[in-house]
Amino acid sequence: MEDTILIVGAGQAGGQAAHALRDNGFNGRIVMVGDEAWRPYERPPLSKEALLAADDSDCFKGWLHPEQFYDDAAVEHLEDSVTRLDIQTRTAQLGSGATLHYDKCLIATGGRARSADGARCGARVVSLRTLDDAMRIRGLMARARSVAVIGGGFLGLEFAASARARGLAVTVFERGARLLARALPVPIADQLRAKHEQHGVRIVFDAGVVEVNERDADVLLTRAGDATAFDFCVVAVGQVPNDEIARVSGIDVDDGIVVDRFCRTSALEVYAAGDCARFPLGDDAIHTRLESWQNAQQQAITAARNMLGAPCAYQLTPWFWTDQYDWNLQMLGMLTDDIDRWVARDGSDRKAMRIGLRGNVIKYALAINQGGELRALRRLIEQAIPVDADALADTAIKLRQLDKLAR
Repeated sequence: MEDTILIVGAGQAGGQAAHALRDNGFNGRIVMVGDEAWRPYERPPLSKEALLAADDSDCFKGWLHPEQFYDDAAVEHLEDSVTRLDIQTRTAQLGSGATLHYDKCLIATGGRARSADGARCGARVVSLRTLDDAMRIRGLMARARSVAVIGGGFLGLEFAASARARGLAVTVFERGARLLARALPVPIADQLRAKHEQHGVRIVFDAGVVEVNERDADVLLTRAGDATAFDFCVVAVGQVPNDEIARVSGIDVDDGIVVDRFCRTSALEVYAAGDCARFPLGDDAIHTRLESWQNAQQQAITAARNMLGAPCAYQLTPWFWTDQYDWNLQMLGMLTDDIDRWVARDGSDRKAMRIGLRGNVIKYALAINQGGELRALRRLIEQAIPVDADALADTAIKLRQLDKLAR
């Protein structure tokens, strides 16, 4: 009798895991369960291309695989949900009431939009997490002239750039004193703020709790006694991991489903990957949950290999990108408090780079419109190769010439 692998979640991690299972020779049954009507897709385009498309027929091109792939690969895609796993009998309880036996299970349920204090989602107060959300927001943008954004993180700022491209007046309310304090060094965060302001975005810092009241024709945002009306409001204050299935099934959770380096949970033959998983990262093995395209993609592949009995430890140098206006920002490594030196490598007005070191080892790098240069640092970061910081700062030396930078 052939084995059945159950994939709980039909997002990027789930879809990539199904592909990796077939790619690595699994010939048994694959059942992928997800509560969206769509086949697996990538989420980065939701805040950009999906909002800027000329019409509905051109709305989205971020599908993970062609539709024919799932038929050709015999991947059963059920539009349903899994409410609980019986880890003793290896049985999944579905939201429809049906049950499904599995031999191995991957939980790839991703996350959901976090709620903001004072803001309850409704017809004009929305979050952006799914393709349905993007299509709904696109409709609101077509009828609006102004929008409020609660949250000055990557998603909120990407949406702000898209809204400005559509001609809307945009106000961003950020609870902190600056943008992206956990992701960007101060000089780059300041440049990004200036970029948005040059494009007409108003940013309110130290916003605190913003009360949002939806009315018939608009939304009223009240902060510190001041009230302003907007046509609609987008809440972008991060996400919450969808780890409830693991929790009710007796699997260890801690702001995400806890896994080891092999993507194994505390339950036998149950694995987890993507935004919902908390895993040991780096030499320090600090359990971390990463919300990124790269992690969803790569951890799903690693989980699939381990499910097929080929032990493969998950190793990752975090990489993230964001596109805003004519800027492509890419980040490599982790921005940590122990970085004690910064090196600047700036080119034209549209190009900049900041490299953070601990001692003489690179821990983090960020590039604006220099993604190719940034990739040259990957080996230095992954192997913790000491570098000459003065040579690193010399723009006459190309970063690809790693032998001149290594000490």
